[in-house]
Amino acid sequence: MREVRELREKIILYKAHFMQCNKAMREGQFLKLKSRQHFIDTSKVYTVQDLLDANSGTLLAELLAVVADYEMHVRECSTCSHLKFLCAVCTAPPLISPFTDEYSLAQCPQCHGLLHRPCFNRSHSCPYCLAQLVNES
Repeated sequence: MREVRELREKIILYKAHFMQCNKAMREGQFLKLKSRQHFIDTSKVYTVQDLLDANSGTLLAELLAVVADYEMHVRECSTCSHLKFLCAVCTAPPLISPFTDEYSLAQCPQCHGLLHRPCFNRSHSCPYCLAQLVNES
């Protein structure tokens, strides 16, 4: 189940890239999840069928295939392969790429925002989550 959770968290990272990529949207990258569209928005919600498929091993096999397709798209796409993000804490280089810098970045467990690991450790809070709280008030 740990591997399923990690793959679901990767899918959330791909979402940020694919939302910026016309080619990914045209190709219907998100549709590769078929009946598991909820995987795009959260890594914490499971349907009963998801749990049954996880137990049988079919969910892991399906997610491995989808993530492999996503990885190939990012490698081959001129937009996605160069897409990087600013750290919301320091807004300084180096820019963050979740697919090449996975050991030097941290991901907020709530909103899945990406930050430099030292910035996340220093800030003790996620600026993306704080901004969302301010906007909701």
